[in-house]
Amino acid sequence: MANENNEALFIESSRGAVSAVTVVVFVLSLVLSMGGIVLMSYGFNPTLGAFTELWIFVAGLVASVVGFMLPFTILPAIGK
Repeated sequence: MANENNEALFIESSRGAVSAVTVVVFVLSLVLSMGGIVLMSYGFNPTLGAFTELWIFVAGLVASVVGFMLPFTILPAIGK
């Protein structure tokens, strides 16, 4: 049977509310990661030429990588 003492699940966090820095970083992260995926899909356009396709795909890949890195590297480093 499940533990009947569920009060510990709803204890208020000691860290407090989410800061504005955390919200901005997560929104920026979401925009970069999803926008990078869309930009990578634009890299598969045969009318652009191979060189342009490559750089559009690489730019989307870099944007996605930076978007996924932000919440896992920046926020722990600043203690958020």
